[in-house]
Amino acid sequence: MATSPHVRDITTAEFAEAVIQQSHTTPVLVDFWAAWCGPCRALGPVLERLAAEYEGGFLLAKVDTDREQALAQQFQIRSLPTVMLFRDGRSLAGFPGALPEGQLRQFLTQHGVEPGAPQVLALPDEPVARLEALRGAVAAHPGRASLQLELAVLLAVHGEADEAAHALAHLPGAVFGDPRAERARARLTLRAVVAGRGEGDVLRAGAERVLAGDADAGVAQLLEAVRATRGATEREALLAALGCVEDEALVRQARRQMASALF
Repeated sequence: MATSPHVRDITTAEFAEAVIQQSHTTPVLVDFWAAWCGPCRALGPVLERLAAEYEGGFLLAKVDTDREQALAQQFQIRSLPTVMLFRDGRSLAGFPGALPEGQLRQFLTQHGVEPGAPQVLALPDEPVARLEALRGAVAAHPGRASLQLELAVLLAVHGEADEAAHALAHLPGAVFGDPRAERARARLTLRAVVAGRGEGDVLRAGAERVLAGDADAGVAQLLEAVRATRGATEREALLAALGCVEDEALVRQARRQMASALF
């Protein structure tokens, strides 16, 4: 079943229009598969994910060979899965079997298939409305790494800890180590400090200040806790706070002061 606007299940009657004619304007990758075929079940989701990520750079046409035996015979499909790339109304290249994702990307690049221009999405500025809009946008554009990153960061800012942790853990490799993602992870750690400490606790107070945007005062308070105890818990809270801070000068200074306090 099709999983995005760039993936379509094709019948024999639709093939001429949906593949041959369409390939004159957009490359079409045809996946000949069958439900009983294990390698087909492994390859299909990878192709669908790439189709979503490429955002119209190519269309994925899926042909169930059990239902569309005439097409399988027409193109002499002898093993499953078989993938064929159509451009300008003809089959340009193809391969049998389930290739790893890296080789699939190589295949597309080798044959001039490039990601499409991302659709510009209008998102509201109001934080709660933007969060809901981002949830919908990520569902509609599952291959858009930038949207996944923005959603994960906004979830962390809003304190949606479980959803944010899941989103951060499943970010695509291209944005997994992005500084915004790292700050969001640190923010979740700092929120856990707040949740685990009682009212009036010095670590909780410092963490709350950092989360509220008063980084100088919050970091200073956490540094005092490190100096007073030299404890691992205090040190971890301070490091989490520094992970949230964008002011590089403040982070460098605080790290030097922490090292001086500990050693």
